[in-house]
Amino acid sequence: DVYMTAYQALRVGKKDGTPLTDANVLVTDGFSPVGQAAVQLAKLEGANVYVTTMESRQDDYMKSLGVKCLPLAPSKWLHKLKGKMDIVIDNTCFDSYDSSWKALNSKGVLVCTGMTSIYSFQDFNVGNGGCACEAFGDIRDYQAKWAAVKARYMMSQTKFHDLWESFQNNPKKYQQELKYLCFLVESGTLKPKIAERVSIEEVPDAQRYLETGKANGTIVCLP
Repeated sequence: DVYMTAYQALRVGKKDGTPLTDANVLVTDGFSPVGQAAVQLAKLEGANVYVTTMESRQDDYMKSLGVKCLPLAPSKWLHKLKGKMDIVIDNTCFDSYDSSWKALNSKGVLVCTGMTSIYSFQDFNVGNGGCACEAFGDIRDYQAKWAAVKARYMMSQTKFHDLWESFQNNPKKYQQELKYLCFLVESGTLKPKIAERVSIEEVPDAQRYLETGKANGTIVCLP
């Protein structure tokens, strides 16, 4: 699902399926599994790729993929990219997608794929250590729902991508795209970075590790 998410996000962002040759593509949290997949696929089509990263140690690896690295915080990169991007794939929702949208040129497309920044913070604590709005649930869930509604219905040049929704709407096309990705891997054109291989019993720990943002590549669950 990592590479399918990245592939479909790029497809949604492209104009009439044309290649990304010399297109400017920004991927937020480029070190994440989906981010790395998007980078590889965009570079295969000849795009100029920019990524944001959480730590400087991630930059060395990302630069080896031929991309330009920027800090994660939009305040440190928006002034450089504003109005220049053809496609932005936002995996983080750092500021409800606002900065990513401002980075678009007049014909660019923002594809929203994730909300990791909303859930990366610790629980909101008030008073005696209780969670804010505890009686109504986790406030971050409401923030995430608002961001999704905003991206789907209130922002121009913006697409909100949901992989499961894509499969449900057109399973035949999903199958065709999956076969194409498998062909790229089998032919050696696409070489996924595998961070770890885990058993089904280790999946919960693997998920928690992924959420730290430190996994360099995709974690594969063995059958």
